Amino acid sequence: MPIRIVLADDHPIFLIGLRTILSQNKALEIIGEASSPDQLMTFLASNHCDVLITDFLMPADEQNDGLRLIERIRRDYPQLPVIVVTMLQNPAIFSSIINLGVKGLVSKISLSHELPAAIKSACAGKLYVADSVAKSIEVVNGVGDDRLLPIEKLSPRELEVVRLLASGLTSREVSERLNRSKQTISAQKVSSMRKLGIKNDAAFFTYVQAHGLQS
Repeated sequence: MPIRIVLADDHPIFLIGLRTILSQNKALEIIGEASSPDQLMTFLASNHCDVLITDFLMPADEQNDGLRLIERIRRDYPQLPVIVVTMLQNPAIFSSIINLGVKGLVSKISLSHELPAAIKSACAGKLYVADSVAKSIEVVNGVGDDRLLPIEKLSPRELEVVRLLASGLTSREVSERLNRSKQTISAQKVSSMRKLGIKNDAAFFTYVQAHGLQS
């Protein structure tokens, strides 16, 4: 039986690229495609697949952060191997994605030779991390005075708030974007700063700049 795969990406050209790469392997069968979080969740609700390959960021009104989408998929389909493909070059986000229990993390730049290996690894229940991603994470997890504070201490929702604040939005604007109260946003910011050992707003923005968290 071929390995049944679902593809999700909001960029048509990348969907075409994924389809082209995978169609060369007779052991793989693409059974569905989605271009938004809602389409993806609707398809998964009524179709069984062996592997999900999804872009990290697929903007939608209800889904403002890729970590939330992955968290939802992992909660609703804990046995489904998930491979994330992304153009991001952010070690902190990479660590957060891996911590959510995905089985593969691949850069879109190196899809052609790394994606087949990631699928094979995922089907075997093993984690596959692209070379470029692994090297970025190693830099973040360095030792000595250059060691960065552990961003993975944050929950997906806290990291979501931090990223939006880092992009220049106010707490009120983040509240409206995420449909949460301003008090909740402020509490999540304070919680994030406490977990990371950050004492004030100046240190907060220095930290997010050092970690490349600006949108």
